[in-house]
Amino acid sequence: MKLHRFATLAILILAALACSGTQSSAALLINEVDSDTVNIPMGATDPLEFIEIYDTSGISVPLDGYVMVLFNGNGNRAYRVDDLDGFSTSATGYFVAGAVPGAQLAIPVNTIQNGVDAVALYLGNAADFTIGTTTGTLANTTNLVDAIVYKTGADVDGVGLDGLLGITGGVVDEFGRDGLAATGAIDSIGRFPNGSGAARNSTTWTFMVPSPGASNGVPEPSSMLLAAAAALAMCAVRRRQ
Repeated sequence: MKLHRFATLAILILAALACSGTQSSAALLINEVDSDTVNIPMGATDPLEFIEIYDTSGISVPLDGYVMVLFNGNGNRAYRVDDLDGFSTSATGYFVAGAVPGAQLAIPVNTIQNGVDAVALYLGNAADFTIGTTTGTLANTTNLVDAIVYKTGADVDGVGLDGLLGITGGVVDEFGRDGLAATGAIDSIGRFPNGSGAARNSTTWTFMVPSPGASNGVPEPSSMLLAAAAALAMCAVRRRQ
């Protein structure tokens, strides 16, 4: 087992090195999401949930002119909108919104729904969107920068949500490690290697140890080979472009 994990790590390192010379220009991406967390302190629900945006330049950039929109899979309409005017990514390129300590944009606990739901980043303003189960803005690709559709286990709503947002790669499962809520609450989902993949493309997304405001670390063992294969495949595509 240890030999297998070391071999997989070696593949991941090679994949990262292979991509290092073929990265596209800097991009602002949704990099990590944790909608379902361990319920601590006692009585709190999802007190550590967060959304992480990352600028692949790895430096501080202003977020003026961007808006973050959360879509409810029950109807595929917006349920929360946050204007990002006045905010910036950190000195290392990260912006965190959520209930987790240190978030630049505070969001109350148990706000980010568990899925099937979506997080989207648009060019625009909060006034461009309405919220509500039946009256909220329907998910769309107009001025869309990036988006991810996620679920927590055997969720059945959100039919067509990834299509409305033009996402390649499908829905990402936060319970993907073993399908259990207990382990899903420990994991987040994010891009691996950190900041990898194209906008609106979930093929490099996997479950992992949460790392808000920091580089996404090594994912759980059962997803490492898939992440390595996806990284190498994307490198091949970039070289052909």
